[in-house]
Amino acid sequence: MSKLRTVLTTLAVAAGLLVLSPAAPAQAAAAAPARAAASCSGSLVDYQQMGSYHKVEVYWNSSTKKNCAILHTSHGTPHEMHVSIQRCTETSPSSGCTPDLASGGYVEDSGNYTQYAGPVTLTSGNKCVRVFAYAKIGSNSWGADSGSMRGGNQAAFC
Repeated sequence: MSKLRTVLTTLAVAAGLLVLSPAAPAQAAAAAPARAAASCSGSLVDYQQMGSYHKVEVYWNSSTKKNCAILHTSHGTPHEMHVSIQRCTETSPSSGCTPDLASGGYVEDSGNYTQYAGPVTLTSGNKCVRVFAYAKIGSNSWGADSGSMRGGNQAAFC
């Protein structure tokens, strides 16, 4: 009988450890560094869905006079993502964007992300900007830019 009690006690302790053991990976996952949730301030002025998983959003903040763009994904695994804003020399919407690269007229964020690329923010200086975004998962890729959001105007969001 004491052997049976020893075996049952050992099994009970082992079962208790099995029940407790999943907590260790959860604690490790909670301690892993994560990117804080990100968003742009201001008003959403345009967006474009890119396939099933991605959406680029463009914001304008009238108090700071800044444009902001962010590329969101719902795919859930790390993959290549890019979002950028470029200041143009044009001051009204145009089919072309002549880069105005003086004084930091270009900002981008790219890398392998699971939730978003960006936000990227740029002062327009009363000029139009071009927004560009792309994402790639395996051999599939998607892209969007001001021209596809604003009826062919690369220099947009003026």
